[in-house]
Amino acid sequence: MAKSENATGSENVRITVSSESARLLDELAEKGIYGRNRAEVAARFVDRALEEFVMRPQLSLKRTRPTAKER
Repeated sequence: MAKSENATGSENVRITVSSESARLLDELAEKGIYGRNRAEVAARFVDRALEEFVMRPQLSLKRTRPTAKER
């Protein structure tokens, strides 16, 4: 599966996870469903969790880039 283009750009972030989480990330990477390596799988899960978090009106986040409507 080809990697899709990220329309909003990307940033590098370094995180530390438990050994168990790292093992699970590696297992998922072996299956290739969520990414080809530990970092890709972790990034996919972080992106999904943040999307879900923002969809629920729990917290109002400041936008740093104009939305399509604002352009």
